[in-house]
Amino acid sequence: MSIVTKRRALFLTITANLIWGTIFVATGVGLQYTNPYNLVFLRFATASLFIMVIAIVTRRMMLLAKELESIPIWLLGGIYALGFVFQYVGQDFTNASDATLLANLAPTLVPLIAVTLLKDSIGNAQKTATILGLAGLVFIAAPKLTLRSGTIIGDLLLFGTSVCYAAFIVLSKRYGAVSSASAFAIMVSISVFLAPVAIFLGGLNHANLNFGLIGWCSVLYMGVPGSVLAVALYLKGLGSVTASQSGTLLLIQLLTGLFLAVLILSEFPTSFEIAGAISISVAVVLSTFGIRG
Repeated sequence: MSIVTKRRALFLTITANLIWGTIFVATGVGLQYTNPYNLVFLRFATASLFIMVIAIVTRRMMLLAKELESIPIWLLGGIYALGFVFQYVGQDFTNASDATLLANLAPTLVPLIAVTLLKDSIGNAQKTATILGLAGLVFIAAPKLTLRSGTIIGDLLLFGTSVCYAAFIVLSKRYGAVSSASAFAIMVSISVFLAPVAIFLGGLNHANLNFGLIGWCSVLYMGVPGSVLAVALYLKGLGSVTASQSGTLLLIQLLTGLFLAVLILSEFPTSFEIAGAISISVAVVLSTFGIRG
């Protein structure tokens, strides 16, 4: 593999992680205009509409339809949809900083899920990463228990997001759903699962879709660049990036989210949140190496 190819792959994956790092701030903005159930559905409905248009223009609608005939695609879409509901509802209780950290614990939980579902063995580095990841959760959430803050509910929901994402990662590898066609089909299935959630829990109807230019800009941003474009870039670069590099680059997403939360939403982290961020960051790095014990 040439140096140019490697650099291009790194550029693509870094760009994808930078985009994903902005999602939590965009979500925070969108939640000021509508409830989390409507917001998460509109994100993926927008993404799905864009995917359909691209599939028609590029004459790949049959390929997308074939992917949607697969039961694993719908299983993965259901798991991912549940994770996104946890993420958006959780962030409605807490803030973008905590959401950035707690919703990105998935790499540290993947070994545990792999052991449970696939009977894999894990090494010392991965065990340590899991412990540090959970320690980060404690640093962030424990002070809120003493303050009897309602945001502890949000933190726990966001942890549930990471559990769902970790299960998604493990099962997507098991079923071989790692192509761009599979990823886009999963996005369409997510929007299908989220439609009744928005209607029955979010009260979505034509009368409450008017939530302003900024609200719709956040939806469009999350749906197109934040979902379709980021996934396309990530998958394009993934083939030429090692597993360790891919996992470590997740730190770009974490740091971007935290920086923008301070810059745009003025969410300055507490000392406990800083300790949690450090613990989770170290955990993410360790989880990518998989050194056997």
